[in-house]
Amino acid sequence: MGIGRIFGVFDISGSGLSAQRKNLEVRAENLANAESVDSKTGKPYKRKQVRFISYDGRNSFGRLIHQAKLALLRHSDSQFQGFRSSLGGVDEMRGVGSEIVESAQQRTKLIYNPENPNANEDGYVQVPDIDTIGEMVDLMSAARAYEANATVLGAAKDMFKKALEI
Repeated sequence: MGIGRIFGVFDISGSGLSAQRKNLEVRAENLANAESVDSKTGKPYKRKQVRFISYDGRNSFGRLIHQAKLALLRHSDSQFQGFRSSLGGVDEMRGVGSEIVESAQQRTKLIYNPENPNANEDGYVQVPDIDTIGEMVDLMSAARAYEANATVLGAAKDMFKKALEI
């Protein structure tokens, strides 16, 4: 097993933390704008979702470590004898990415508020019909996933500390 593969847990969990942080932000934004209307256009807020995507980690933290190791090898090869063969596997690391997308099917509801400047001639304002309970469940799920990734990072760090004590 190459040295790059050992540190892959940091790439995977770190990317998971980043993706779940974005998921938490989007869920909070959806909750905050559950009955919001764009003041300029008068259109209801569009619910956002996070799409998780798998990526190979070529621009990840592990890749930066790999490049730093290669730079060290160029300057002092005698200190790292036999280390060159253990550098493989960095490009094989996996992680998760995320992107924010607006919901394609947006449900709306009408609320009676004749004083609102966005009200129609009957006094109703069109607002998004966001399921706040569903969003709260998704928010709690994202928080648990974030905690799980943080726990994995902590456990990996502790294992590496213990391994250095051997």
